[in-house]
Amino acid sequence: MDTTQEKHSPSEDIIIVGCGRVGVELALSISRQNFRVAVVDVSPRAFDRLGPDFRGRTVQGEGIDQEVLKRAGIESAHGFAAVTTSDSVNIVAARVARDIYKIEHVVARVYNPRRANIYEKLGLQTIASSSWGAQRIEQLLLHSGLKSVHSAGNGEVQLYEVVITDQWAGRPLSALTANTGALPVSLTRGGRASIPTSDAALQVQDILHISATAEGAASLENRLNGKG
Repeated sequence: MDTTQEKHSPSEDIIIVGCGRVGVELALSISRQNFRVAVVDVSPRAFDRLGPDFRGRTVQGEGIDQEVLKRAGIESAHGFAAVTTSDSVNIVAARVARDIYKIEHVVARVYNPRRANIYEKLGLQTIASSSWGAQRIEQLLLHSGLKSVHSAGNGEVQLYEVVITDQWAGRPLSALTANTGALPVSLTRGGRASIPTSDAALQVQDILHISATAEGAASLENRLNGKG
């Protein structure tokens, strides 16, 4: 089974291997943000969980089969998540994506915590099985420029750490955060933290802690990259 959707630039392609609960939540959330999403699963019935509103592609087959992954668009993918119920499949699929296709943003889900050290030794970025796994994986795939240091609730709100660069030196804090939906929590300068005001002038190496939802993080990252 292979369905198509509206074309986007190759840098916006996201591949998700596994169409279980986390894979479905992840696919639906990312596709709503106008990324091109392809979901891979060995069972065609699994795709029914995506519902009629899913705008991405579904590709039936093994998530470790390179021909299947090519049909999913792995050769031009921006991010890759392996979230099946098999740790072995997740490890292999993630390594194929990272080592063979050189995908920069790769996340694998871990079901058995005893295997976490295996992922770590392989240098793979992982998420343990939990209720907030989909939100955390999304953050790692789409907003990797922001360092998440804390998660609240089921992951709907994250606390991000941002280090100020030359690009933002001398500009007010409001220029970075206004109309993004992101809320500044603290500013650390010279080892001393304070609650910043909106007109606080930023300096190089300032450390900001900012709380935001996934949508706010996307807006903030665009602002940091000069796109917003």
